[in-house]
Amino acid sequence: MKHATLVGFLTGELSPEVLVDEISTEVNACEASFQAGENGYIIITDGRPVKVTREGARRLLAAIAHERLPFQPANYVAASIIMNDDFDLADDAVRDAINFVADDSRSPCTMQRSRH
Repeated sequence: MKHATLVGFLTGELSPEVLVDEISTEVNACEASFQAGENGYIIITDGRPVKVTREGARRLLAAIAHERLPFQPANYVAASIIMNDDFDLADDAVRDAINFVADDSRSPCTMQRSRH
């Protein structure tokens, strides 16, 4: 993943759909490796230091909640943020949100909206 792509998504310059289009090949390759019992690799280019704010974390969570960003790409994005030294998490709330999305130990679930 290009550093600029991830930053563009977190700042709102790129939509979740554009993000998915740009990273789908590498997300699929990572998942295929994992499913084959191999190591899947998350690769992100270097870039300028970026603080991941509550707004960026909110954007990530909203994209998932509104079903604009599927589980696998969201998980890949969150892991990229955690594993890259160019990203600094603004506070504990941001850290919790990013870690929640990066946690792939649980099965992805779909969200159902109430009609009330």
